[in-house]
Amino acid sequence: MGVSINGVHSYTDLGLMIREREITTPERQAVRATVPYMNGYYDFSSLNGGPYYGSRTLTYSFDLLADTPQEVEAIRNDVLSWAMTAQESKIYDDDDPNYYFVGSYDSESFDPDDDLPEYGGRQTIKFIAQPYRYNRETDEGVI
Repeated sequence: MGVSINGVHSYTDLGLMIREREITTPERQAVRATVPYMNGYYDFSSLNGGPYYGSRTLTYSFDLLADTPQEVEAIRNDVLSWAMTAQESKIYDDDDPNYYFVGSYDSESFDPDDDLPEYGGRQTIKFIAQPYRYNRETDEGVI
C-alpha cells in the first residue's frame, strides 16, 4: 500500500513502505459576530452556501533502509524531490481507493533509527490538502 502523486507511486516506483499515515478531518470554519448590548452572537457560517471548512493535513511516514549513510541520503533526496512535485496535485492513497485528495507539499523530517542492522530511519512527509476528498469517478467532493 502506498500513495501516488503525479503518476509516481511511493511503493511500486520508489520502493517505500508506509509505516504510518495520518489524515486529519478539516475543521469547520465559524464566522460569528456579536453586537454591543446583545446576548449571544450572529452566526454567519452558513451564508452563501456554507458551511465552510479549513484545510486538512496528510502525513505519511516511510521506512528508509540502505547499506550506507550516503545511500540513505540519496533515497531521502529522491523521496523529497517526488513529494515536492505536489503543487495542488491529485494525491491518491491506496487506503482510500475510491477517492483522492488535492494538495501540496508542506514539510519533511527524518529520524534516524540506530536500532536497525542497516542504515536508515523514518522519513515523514506532510501535505496540506483541500478540505474535500474527491470521488475518482465523478470528481464530486465530500468531507
